[in-house]
Amino acid sequence: MFDGRKAENIRIINVRGDSMSGTIEPGDLLFVDISVKSFDGDGIYAFLYDDTAHVKRLQKMKDKLLVISDNKIYTPWDPIEKDEMNRVFVFGKVIGSMPQTYRKHG
Repeated sequence: MFDGRKAENIRIINVRGDSMSGTIEPGDLLFVDISVKSFDGDGIYAFLYDDTAHVKRLQKMKDKLLVISDNKIYTPWDPIEKDEMNRVFVFGKVIGSMPQTYRKHG
């Protein structure tokens, strides 16, 4: 289920906000591999930037890190320069998501 990743390194978090809509929807459950503590290739990461938590797509472009919201209504971030990378603290890589549907029964 986790592509050979150790289950003890997987955490489930609930999505709030719509910045990744189109890929991840509000209320979805995210499966996050917390053994990933730094950028290890383009993908969706859970990270802190200036002490604020985010789930965004990260992409490396030369010496810069691009932070991308998949929902196009959001303004793109300015690229994070190499000398600013210490402001980014990766605490996991998103490996999957699952919709969470609430059904009322009575």
